[in-house]
Amino acid sequence: MIDFNGISVATKSCGSGKNTIIFIHGSCMNSDTWLPQLNSQELNSKYRLIAFDLPGNGQSGWYKNDTKGYRPKNMALLVKTIIEKFNVERYLLVGLSYGTNIIGEIYPPLPNCAGILLEGVCIVNDAFPASAIITPGPNGHVIVAANPTDQELHDYTFLNTKSKEVGERFIKSYMAADPAFREEMGRTMMESDISDELQNIRNWNLPVCVIFGEEEKLVNTDYLNEFEPLWNKTVYRLKNASHVVNEEAPEEFNRMLLSFATDVFK
Repeated sequence: MIDFNGISVATKSCGSGKNTIIFIHGSCMNSDTWLPQLNSQELNSKYRLIAFDLPGNGQSGWYKNDTKGYRPKNMALLVKTIIEKFNVERYLLVGLSYGTNIIGEIYPPLPNCAGILLEGVCIVNDAFPASAIITPGPNGHVIVAANPTDQELHDYTFLNTKSKEVGERFIKSYMAADPAFREEMGRTMMESDISDELQNIRNWNLPVCVIFGEEEKLVNTDYLNEFEPLWNKTVYRLKNASHVVNEEAPEEFNRMLLSFATDVFK
C-alpha cells in the first residue's frame, strides 16, 4: 500500500529491468485485470511491471467526503505519485478504458516517459465528446449508476464481452467498487470537467500505440484513425477480443506490448 492524499492505494510490482511498464485499469475494475501481463515470463524478464488499484476500486480506499477525488483530473496526479514512490526512471504508460482518460488528463507531460499504449480508448475533447465516441447500448447508464439492477449489470457486461470469465470478473469488481466512483464519473461528464485529452497526449511528443478489439462495441474504434502520434500510423484491432483486449486476447496483446516496448525503449 502507498498513501495518496490520505487514501491507501493497493499496488502490485514484479519483474526486473531498468525500464518500467505502468498499468492503469478501467472504471470499476482493479489491478487483477493485468494479471495476464504481470504473470508473463517474457515481460517479467525484461521489464519492471507496476499496477495499482485506483481509489474507490479493488483493495484501495474510498473517498468519504469529497468524491471529486475520483475525477480523472485528480486521478492523473496519482500516476506521478506512483512514479515517485517506486523510484521509477524510464517508463511506458499503459491505460485501459477509463485509464486512458486518466493518462489523457496528465498535464504537463511527466518526464522520462518513452511511450503510451492506450487500450479500449475513450479519450475525449470538444471534437470527440463522450457522447460521440461511446456506444454503450441500452444499459449504458450502468457506467454511471450507483446501484443498477443485477440484470442491467449482466446485460451491459455481456454486451461488451463474449468471455464468461472476463464478464464475471468485471461484475465482481464492479459490485465491490465505491458506487460514488461511478456517480462522480457521471457528474464529470455532465459538468464537462474534462480537458482536451487528445491534445494533452499530443503534447508528450511520444509514440502512442492504440489497441481495440475487433469486436469492440462500447467505443467507436475509428475516431483515432488520423491521430498524429499513432505508432506506425496504425490503430490496431486484435481478433477475438472486444473491450478488455489484454484479458480476452492476452497472448496477442502481450506480443503487441513487447513489440511496442522494445521499439520505444531502444
